[in-house]
Amino acid sequence: MDNQLSLLPLMHQFDYEGYITDTTYYEDKANIKTPYYLVFHTATYTMFLPENDFDWLGEIIEAEAVVITKGSYNGKKDCFELMFIDENKPQPYSIILTDDQFVRETPLKKDCWYGKMYIYTGGLHDCRNWFDNCYYRETDKLPYCKPVEKELANALA
Repeated sequence: MDNQLSLLPLMHQFDYEGYITDTTYYEDKANIKTPYYLVFHTATYTMFLPENDFDWLGEIIEAEAVVITKGSYNGKKDCFELMFIDENKPQPYSIILTDDQFVRETPLKKDCWYGKMYIYTGGLHDCRNWFDNCYYRETDKLPYCKPVEKELANALA
C-alpha cells in the first residue's frame, strides 16, 4: 500500500510575499522518490529534498548565488541547470533538474537577477540553505556551466 502513486497533484501554499507555508511533497511517498523538486512562486524558488538526500549541500554552503539555466537535456526540453557560485572554488557545483522535477516553467525574464531560493530537507521545518541572488538565463543544451562574472559582480556589489 505504501508504494501506491498519488493521483492528486502536488499542492503548495504561499504567503503574500511568495514564501512557502505548506506543501504535500513530503506527505506523498511517491514524490519523495524524486530526488529534488523545485517550485517557483512570485520572486522565490523553493527546492525540496528528501530527508536523507542532502550530502551535497556541504558543497554549496559558502555559495553566494545560484545561476539557473533553462535548456534541453538528454532529449528532454525545458530542463534546469542549477549552478551554485562560490568565489572560493574554481568550479561551481551544479545539478540538473528534468521537466518532472519542478512544478512549472519559470516565467522569469532571461538574463536577469531575480529573487531568492530556499532549500528544505525532510519538511518545511528544516531550511538548509538560502540564496538572495538568483540569475536566470536560457540556452539550447545543458549542461551549460558558463560563468556570469560581470552579472555576478554587479548583483553582489
